[in-house]
Amino acid sequence: MFENYRNTIISFSFLIVFTSFSLVSFAQFNNSWINYNQQYYKFKIAETGIFRIDSATLFNVGIPLSTINPQNLQIFARGQEIPIYIEGENDGIFNTSDYIEFYAQHNDGWLDEQLYGSAVNHPNPYYSLTTDTISYFLTWNNSTSNLRFTVETDTSFSSYTPIDFVLKENIEIYTQGNGTVNPYYDGETISVGNSSVSLFGYASTEGWFDSPYNLGGSKTKNINTQNAYLAGSDAKLQAVVTGQSNDANMSTSINQHLRVSLGSTVWDTTFNGYKKIDVNQNIPLNQLGTNTTSVTFSSINSLGSGVARQAIAYLKITYPHTLDFEGATSFSSFFVDDNTSQTKSYLNFNNLNNTGNIL
Repeated sequence: MFENYRNTIISFSFLIVFTSFSLVSFAQFNNSWINYNQQYYKFKIAETGIFRIDSATLFNVGIPLSTINPQNLQIFARGQEIPIYIEGENDGIFNTSDYIEFYAQHNDGWLDEQLYGSAVNHPNPYYSLTTDTISYFLTWNNSTSNLRFTVETDTSFSSYTPIDFVLKENIEIYTQGNGTVNPYYDGETISVGNSSVSLFGYASTEGWFDSPYNLGGSKTKNINTQNAYLAGSDAKLQAVVTGQSNDANMSTSINQHLRVSLGSTVWDTTFNGYKKIDVNQNIPLNQLGTNTTSVTFSSINSLGSGVARQAIAYLKITYPHTLDFEGATSFSSFFVDDNTSQTKSYLNFNNLNNTGNIL
């Protein structure tokens, strides 16, 4: 079914008893998903993609395939069971030619959100503070109703009208940092004697961001916007910018002015000191570049501030994309609008540099 899969996973660890996670105090990330009567095999994921585990790999790490109905198998990640596909599971036997396939995601900022207290304060959900590697867990129970992908068997393509576009989401993450000595941003600090000390807990301006630009300065970022479907709805620009200074000599409570420009579209705001700024702006499709689009972030010198330093966390553009896949060998992700005029959506891709089944 899935011919374009990643390398076979070969590194497993066997776990019978789990130690507590470091964030068990947060209810949604506790150990409630664990059944202590089951055995769990842990393996690491460092890249997002489709993975296959064959019978030889499972046998070599000691999983007793001869006594397990493959319909009983489960995989957990991020505290939840994920859907999987198992070739040949319907006969209740894990044969040597059978295998497990599943979609896995590398680690991002999902768990860090708890450190910041909420999604509102989290400056970058797309990038982990610590590692891009995450643990997945393979186990089995007595159920034959575990999560599975539904196999699509309908090949009556002529019964459906092809849709014109998909929604493509391109994200640029910036982690160059605050400098060569200490690239990590500490966020707002307080003076204790001759030293600057970070505030307790995680501030919304703390983390890994781009190198800063200062008062009167700017940074221009380019992001891929190829093959926009110009008859579609507006593109959506999203970004997070952090204020990284606070001019204490200002007599007013507003000392930073941020401007974000894309073509003739300008997004503008003022704020005070250390603050996470969420940028959300609809962009007419005719303002997108043919291949890339330039977005400029500026710290405007209009308030009488002596300092107004800012740093970008990420930039994201979501736009309608034609079914021309740009000669790429893979297309990481896209979204399909709900097709209310047909029971299914028919996507007729072209210019995809690959062969065989593609997912």
